[in-house]
Amino acid sequence: MSPQIRNLAWRLNWYRQSELEGALLLGRMVRAASNSFLVQKLTRHAADEARHAALWADAIAEAGLPTIRIFRSYQSLYGDHGGMPIGMQEVLAFTQIFERRVHKRFTTELHQTDLPTPARKAFEIMIADEGDHLEWVLSWLRTQADSQPLLQKYQSIDLAVYHEVLPYENYLWEMAGLGEEVES
Repeated sequence: MSPQIRNLAWRLNWYRQSELEGALLLGRMVRAASNSFLVQKLTRHAADEARHAALWADAIAEAGLPTIRIFRSYQSLYGDHGGMPIGMQEVLAFTQIFERRVHKRFTTELHQTDLPTPARKAFEIMIADEGDHLEWVLSWLRTQADSQPLLQKYQSIDLAVYHEVLPYENYLWEMAGLGEEVES
C-alpha cells in the first residue's frame, strides 16, 4: 500500500473515531441539559455525530481501505493541553472550537483531486451538517456569561493540538499511541 493510501486510511479511520467520541460526549450532555431546547439540540447533534461515524465506516469499506483501531481521537489530544471540558458551557465551547477545526479541515480535504468518491460524499454531507452545529452552539454560547474566555481557552488548546499533529499529517501511523492496523 502506498504511503498516500495508507495515510488516507488512517485519516478516515481517525475521523470515524472522532465522530463517534463526539456523539458519546454530546449524548452524555443530554442528561445535564436544563431545558427542552438543549435536550433537542444535543440529541440531534449527538445523532448526527453517530451517523457521521457510520458514514466514515461505510466510506472506508466502499473505498476498499483497511480498518484501523484508533486509540486516541483528535479530541482526546485536547486533554494533554489543558484537560477535557466539564459542564455544559465548557463542553459546548470545546465543541464549537472543535467543529470549526473539523469544518475547515473537511473543506480543505474535499478539494483534493485524488479523493475517492465515497470519502468525497461523506465530506459533503458532514460539511453541510457542521454548518448547523456551528450555528446553534454559537447562538447558545452567546446567551451565556463568560463564554468568550472559554472559547479563547479552547481555541488556544486547539492550536496546540493542531501543531502537535501537523508533523504527522502525512504519516499518522507514526504518532505514538494513535492506533494500530488490524487484520481484515
